[in-house]
Amino acid sequence: MVKRFRVKTGRWLGILCLLGLVSGWAQEAGEVTLREGQGSVGLRSDSMVEGKEGKKEFSWKADLARMGFAVPIEELDQGELVGQKWLMGGGRPGFLGAKVFFLAEGSPEKVAGIILGFDPTNGKDFAWTEGGAVKIFQSFARPPKEVVWEKFREAMGKGPFDILLSAADQKVGKYHLQPEQMGMIRADKVDGWVRILQDIVQTYHRGGWKENGKVPSGPESAVDFDEELREVLEENGPVRDEFRKVLTAVAMGGRNAKEKTLVNDYWQLMEVDKSPAVGLGCGVARAGVGGRWEVADMGYWVSSGYFGSISLYGIWPYGEGKSLVCRVDVVQTDPRQLDQATARMVGEGMFMREVKGACEEIAKRIKGG
Repeated sequence: MVKRFRVKTGRWLGILCLLGLVSGWAQEAGEVTLREGQGSVGLRSDSMVEGKEGKKEFSWKADLARMGFAVPIEELDQGELVGQKWLMGGGRPGFLGAKVFFLAEGSPEKVAGIILGFDPTNGKDFAWTEGGAVKIFQSFARPPKEVVWEKFREAMGKGPFDILLSAADQKVGKYHLQPEQMGMIRADKVDGWVRILQDIVQTYHRGGWKENGKVPSGPESAVDFDEELREVLEENGPVRDEFRKVLTAVAMGGRNAKEKTLVNDYWQLMEVDKSPAVGLGCGVARAGVGGRWEVADMGYWVSSGYFGSISLYGIWPYGEGKSLVCRVDVVQTDPRQLDQATARMVGEGMFMREVKGACEEIAKRIKGG
């Protein structure tokens, strides 16, 4: 007998609304501000670089062509924000991808600064029935001090986030927790959760996302976000190669020993699949060649709903006083949610809408900034 799968629209709305809004960074627990003419990190104005295979051109046309992306320039010039499918010809069963193009007012440096400072809560703490998917957002400096967890402790003391205190009593796989972590929650409740998050953050800082290892996805099953994301990026080599330096930085725990990058860590409490969830992430940014800026945001651990996400931004000079932005998103969810063609089509459509919605909000803030 064939077991049929039914698409859970509410689940997709919860997960995908969140994933379009995970890009929020600050530095030293404050807002990152990059002013034109200041704070450049290795910015080069040349558009031709000598490499092993001779000179290589760097511009939005050349860079996006190397990634195999067709830029809808006519629509962009008319002020439209355009989303396109991605990862349709590759990737693993549990992954969804999307890419979005839009024009933003200001230089790439200015645009990158506003993206880096983007906070999905806009500095507010929302009640469960208010705001978007992210209810509380907190960036922090390294190493995180105890004060970083004050809002977390307060939120866990009342509904609905107090549901997370019973995570240890749920079936294996509902929460992405190891048996010893469940024991910490069972014994120490909020203190146990704080220690778990602190340990995951420290592990990520010390050795990168691979050190966090596999997380339970059910009885005798687990998901390794590091391993599977690497395979997806391998299948999409041109994109991986264009963003190699920021990908290396987030893979290595938000740092790059060979060059300076801007980095920020954060935790967030949010609604995923109509249920409370907590996530950890890291954002990095660097200036590239030819006036280009790059930003990457990695959601490297989440308590439930999905297993990880990454957003990549390429930002190029475009005409007078404008920048062209290409955002690429990848998320890993339970492949059983996508195992039928109809389910995957619905998931892809909802994912695209949510990523586009997030880009519209970012573009609005850039224009207002």
